[in-house]
Amino acid sequence: MKFIKFVPVVIALTCTANAYAGFFSSSDDFKCGREDTVKTLSDYFLSEASGLLQSDYLTKSKYSYDQPVADYQNKLNSLVVGVVNVSTSGKDSYGLNCSATIAVKVPQEALDVVSSDPNYLHFITGSYGKLNNGSVVWSGVSYRAKLADNGKDVIFSQFNRTDLSDALFNISVLSVNKSQIINAQAKDNLDSAKAEYKNSDSNLNSVWRELPDSSRNALKKEQVAWVNGKVAKCGKLSDAESNNVDIKHRIEIYQCQIRMTNDRIAFLTGDN
Repeated sequence: MKFIKFVPVVIALTCTANAYAGFFSSSDDFKCGREDTVKTLSDYFLSEASGLLQSDYLTKSKYSYDQPVADYQNKLNSLVVGVVNVSTSGKDSYGLNCSATIAVKVPQEALDVVSSDPNYLHFITGSYGKLNNGSVVWSGVSYRAKLADNGKDVIFSQFNRTDLSDALFNISVLSVNKSQIINAQAKDNLDSAKAEYKNSDSNLNSVWRELPDSSRNALKKEQVAWVNGKVAKCGKLSDAESNNVDIKHRIEIYQCQIRMTNDRIAFLTGDN
């Protein structure tokens, strides 16, 4: 797939007449590793990511947004796209044959989202990037770079890694939406744990009712002691149902109750 984008090179005025970054005295001066070209490549990826952000903010096709678009754009603008190990391996009608390693430092907020749900790792690495020491690194990125006729725009095309801008877009949104994502995930986990507990508790009640009267009478005191011990070890169900209790602790209460209830079922049915 070819991605072609005209990106203006940043122009820096100095004291001499020919010292404009992005202006070259001849086509021979234009190289993949020139500082101007490298900076423009970084801007290219951020510009593409910005387009993805602006479009999705309007359509809500990928994410839901609870903050102003400027917050997401500012987070995107704060990302530093590093371009290193740049090399030139030839030239053809599409421009210079370039290769580089691209890296971006991932904000801690986005890393926290990944830690809470590893399924989000692919969102920040794309298909080709690798997470290394808090940065996503794309090695062996090949592309074409060509100086436009006006001598100040660069045309980039034929990238072999087409996931970089999408990853930058994802990183910015995950960073801003950290609380939204983690809280929604915790709510889902809580609902799941609560449903599982109700199911195990229902199973225990069924097992208890099916016991012979003699067995229930013999186990009655032990059953009461077990219930009290479960509360002492796991916490009260009233706390698990209270919105005033930390959601993580509520989940832990349900999970502990589930384990002990299932163990009790196994004991009463002789499956332990």
